[in-house]
Amino acid sequence: MNPYGNLSTNHSSWPVLLFIYNLPPWLCMKQKYVMLSMMIPGPRQPGKDIDVYLRPLIDDLWKLWEEGVHVWDANLQQSFLLHAMVFCTINDFPAYGNLSGYSVKGHHACPICEQNSSFRQLKHGKKTVYTRHRRFLKPYHPYRRLKMAFDGSQEHEIAPNPLSRDEVYDQVKDVVNMFGKFQKKPSSNAYMWKKKSIFFDLSYWSDHHVRHCIDVMHVEKNVCDSLIGTLLNIKGKTNDGLKCRQELVDMGIRQVLHPISKGPRTYLPPACYTMSTTEKRSFCQCLCTMKVPQGYSSNIKSLVSVTELKLVGLKSHDCHVLMQQILHVAIRGTLPKKVRVAITRLCFIFNAICAKVIDPKQLDDLENEVVVVLCQMEMYFPPSVFDIMGHLVVHLLREIRCCGPVFLRWMYPVERYMKVLKGYTKNQY
Repeated sequence: MNPYGNLSTNHSSWPVLLFIYNLPPWLCMKQKYVMLSMMIPGPRQPGKDIDVYLRPLIDDLWKLWEEGVHVWDANLQQSFLLHAMVFCTINDFPAYGNLSGYSVKGHHACPICEQNSSFRQLKHGKKTVYTRHRRFLKPYHPYRRLKMAFDGSQEHEIAPNPLSRDEVYDQVKDVVNMFGKFQKKPSSNAYMWKKKSIFFDLSYWSDHHVRHCIDVMHVEKNVCDSLIGTLLNIKGKTNDGLKCRQELVDMGIRQVLHPISKGPRTYLPPACYTMSTTEKRSFCQCLCTMKVPQGYSSNIKSLVSVTELKLVGLKSHDCHVLMQQILHVAIRGTLPKKVRVAITRLCFIFNAICAKVIDPKQLDDLENEVVVVLCQMEMYFPPSVFDIMGHLVVHLLREIRCCGPVFLRWMYPVERYMKVLKGYTKNQY
């Protein structure tokens, strides 16, 4: 946030909010029931030293579980002993690493796959991508036998087992924490774990199957930004360019997309996801003429630049509305059918994941659908599309199975409350 409305000042203050899950589902994420338990001061973000600031809160939470607190019941007119526990933490992916102690950067950035992450370091783009989602398919799925449609080889490996709660605890239990910006961190036997989280001081924390939830809001926003930037070829946001095409040359796949040198210039053949100028204009005009009910979303027309043929200023909720309802309508008649169907199926998956009521019997089918759609995206889009946020879509259904619907575990209520807090910082008093 920027205190006092001074946009030239970067000030990172972190609020820590508590949500009461014992309330009915339609009330527990409302702003009037959110408790601002502490505010970590700036001007710099705490990073992995966030445990130092969380110590008072953890002490209170330990007392709430171990000893309990006497609370007055106004209905029964008597006091009772209240116990409470932390169900999970909700935060974006960088904060995931700060709270859990896992290094969410590098070749093994996925905290669920860890050492079994399938990564590829792009030589020209200097980017780490996570592909080979065919591992998560059923053993005899026809996609496993395809070569040139993917990375030039067949897939015979099976899906890696997610790290269990005991495996994680065994890796971090002997890690010695040393806080401070200028102290040399001690070496440990833990592979990607840089510290033992302070939450393990709570006796029940090691028994949780899912301790830190992947935020669906940020995953959906990053996927939407990557997809729209590539479709509209927005400068600085597209995942298609000369370096991306050179990666295809190194991998020896999709020869029709290899760059062609014509004297001093290099020509990039159009791909199946490449929109012509007419298609871009049709896409932008569709969004400009779209009307939604008041309060449904922001004014979509204000986000579209018809002259430059791009979308600007997309916020988290704008990406949510695009992925849920609008994107698969706007691309009708603009792309080849196979690409259009793959994007539409991806939109429908996010729509099903974000539903407030989910049938547990349908989770297996949804998991299979997610993997198939990601494999289709690998077939049509360049590898640079699949950063860590695109890979985390595979694991969202696992967390729904363990923790329930995502509308109780995403950051939209947090972002709305953050807007209220940022409004207070405009006044110096």
